[in-house]
Amino acid sequence: MAVVQVAAGLISHTVGPLGLLFLLAGPLLLGLTLRKRPALAVTALGALTLIYLSFGYHIGPALPSAVVAVAYAVSHGARLAGWLTLAGVYLGWLALGFTDLRVQGTLWQELRWAGLALLIGGFAELVDNRRQRVAAFRQLYAEERLRREEERGRREEQERLRMARELHDVLAHSLSLIAVRASVALELMESNPEEVRKALVAIKEASKGGLDEVRTVLSGLRDPAPRSPAPSLDRLDELVSETPGLAVTLTRTGINSPLPSAVSLAGYRIVQEALTNVIRHSRSRRAVVHLHQTSHLLLIGVSDFGPAHSRPATSGPATSGPGDAGTAAAAGGSVGGSGLIGIDERAAALGGVVQAGPDPAGGFTVHVALPLTGGVR
Repeated sequence: MAVVQVAAGLISHTVGPLGLLFLLAGPLLLGLTLRKRPALAVTALGALTLIYLSFGYHIGPALPSAVVAVAYAVSHGARLAGWLTLAGVYLGWLALGFTDLRVQGTLWQELRWAGLALLIGGFAELVDNRRQRVAAFRQLYAEERLRREEERGRREEQERLRMARELHDVLAHSLSLIAVRASVALELMESNPEEVRKALVAIKEASKGGLDEVRTVLSGLRDPAPRSPAPSLDRLDELVSETPGLAVTLTRTGINSPLPSAVSLAGYRIVQEALTNVIRHSRSRRAVVHLHQTSHLLLIGVSDFGPAHSRPATSGPATSGPGDAGTAAAAGGSVGGSGLIGIDERAAALGGVVQAGPDPAGGFTVHVALPLTGGVR
């Protein structure tokens, strides 16, 4: 740009050495400051142009710098400085007396110059508007991309927690059954071979059933459609009958319509985990499971009637929550166990409520209320 302006000044034969210096200084000024501080750059160039004009030099050779400075300033956020500089240079051109409007044809010539100035400013405005639209689009795109990534991360976290709950429920129950049967087999190995045989058969069936359920859970990672149906409350009788060393009384009231699949699965897993906790943490060999359906809720109660293996540090009913150490201790288990935590998470996922704690009459009771609107039928 400096070369173009100096060449134009030399060709015009109206610009002296000082004018050539001004024509050279303008592009250098823009190169140093325009990108970083466009408002300052366009204002300084306007002042430099007025000084250049005050020496009587023609505005033509200085136009490239002025056009670039104004257009860049207006299109990059320095709109006010750009328009004021454009108006100031033009009015300064008129005020310095280079144009006599009384001469015929001069008015139309100046109007053409004014139109050119407005055209430059208008073009810069269009560029600025387009730049703002592109910036807004990029921001929206970035926000949408971030939202999708957060949503994908949230879904992955939910799926990870679901898989962890499913695997915990399946393995904890199956391994508890195997441990109980193995203990029976060891105690009766010499005195009652027939009971040992029954215990080994039960271990085989429990391990096979656990493996089948693990395969069902893991198949969801490979195939969206599971190969076998998920457990539901319809299989509760089977679950109760397969619980070794524990006499379970199962009662149902008010259940007169099909339950939503998510509620039925959660109910099955909650009962399964509660019975597993009885086997692992209670000395009672008897438990009661009661299901009751209202118009809006499925109520689940699981109780045992014996003391815990280890006396809890705290006592009294408590509303359990994820990571509730007091409730876990009240169940007779070690603090940090995930049994009641899993029950809490399953209920919370459907908007349900869990209460768990020692029963005043003895034993331990878990009460769960699940909204029937928590799942799809």
